[in-house]
Amino acid sequence: MEILRGFLVLVVLSGGLFAFAQESKPLVDDKYSLKADREAFDKLRKDVPADVRKENDEKAFMDQMMSDLSVAPAEVRSRFSSLLNKKRNLFQKDMTKKREEFSKNATRNREAFTKNQANQRAQFAKSKRSSDERRDFFDNLEAKRKDFYASQQEKRDEFEQSMREERKNFDDYARSKNDEFNQLHRDYTKRHQEYKKEKEDSKKQAAEKLKALQKSVDQEYEEIRKKPATLLGVESEE
Repeated sequence: MEILRGFLVLVVLSGGLFAFAQESKPLVDDKYSLKADREAFDKLRKDVPADVRKENDEKAFMDQMMSDLSVAPAEVRSRFSSLLNKKRNLFQKDMTKKREEFSKNATRNREAFTKNQANQRAQFAKSKRSSDERRDFFDNLEAKRKDFYASQQEKRDEFEQSMREERKNFDDYARSKNDEFNQLHRDYTKRHQEYKKEKEDSKKQAAEKLKALQKSVDQEYEEIRKKPATLLGVESEE
């Protein structure tokens, strides 16, 4: 592995040439990434930025998917679509889990706040208060209530914005990988057709060779059949 001033590294891994750029934040979490199992290269890649390792793993995954030219292009596409759908379902489940967890926390906070205000009112009511004290007390409670719900709404807005960004990032990632796959798949389809033609030509040539060999053998036996038969055990007359 050769590092050129921290900007660009070119590494050959299993016959593949990959470009290493500076580390940046990936669009999606690593578990949503379409990639092959690259654990065997961990020691070789320990000094490579995580996002670059991820990109190389994804390229290796695409290469691996299209390495066996005997597989029909339709089957390759089906495998890719199936995996992409699995990653999409995983992402959706995680999004749902985050939303449920946020809602649970919001409910707990709201219930705790409501209970606290009720306790303050009950405690306040135990003593005789002047009208000014009551006004100030309830005005203060109302101000706290407004602040609390304003804060809750702000957190909700921030959460929804974060969720929208996550979904957009995933959709952008899935779209880019689908475009990348389509481009590679067109090349794979061409190579697959060439592979089939080569196999058919080889099969045809083998059949022609076998036919020619059979014809040669038949000709030799034809010459033998033309010769007079010799009776075994009968001596020729002198």
